[in-house]
Amino acid sequence: MSEGKYSDRTAGIVVTHGKLAEELVRTAELIVGPQEDLYAVSGSDLCDESVIGTIRGILARRKDAHVIVFVDYFGGSCCINSVRAVEGETGIKVMSGVNLPVLLAFATKRGTMPFDEMIDHLIRRGRESLKVIDL
Repeated sequence: MSEGKYSDRTAGIVVTHGKLAEELVRTAELIVGPQEDLYAVSGSDLCDESVIGTIRGILARRKDAHVIVFVDYFGGSCCINSVRAVEGETGIKVMSGVNLPVLLAFATKRGTMPFDEMIDHLIRRGRESLKVIDL
């Protein structure tokens, strides 16, 4: 893994049902401090077209930065609407199964490795965060 400073400041959009996106972003910021270019979108309070429009509005401000759209679970309406919102765009990945360890890894590692390496790192972090605690 290449360590160092990369000019690419990857933006993140968390899209979930209910208030989960807001709470994940808020909790991550409580732990690591305020985050630029990290947005929360609730898919529950908006119709499909509004969710898509909200995501596209955020993307319009990204100034050619890479973007990871984190969604709560694969195949749900948040995932489907996120995929629809980014169709045809480059430098954007939609990642399902967002959790706090993944979001913390994103917040602390972005800008330190190439985009594709970041994606692989986040997937590993998500897998590693699932543990059975034997008592």
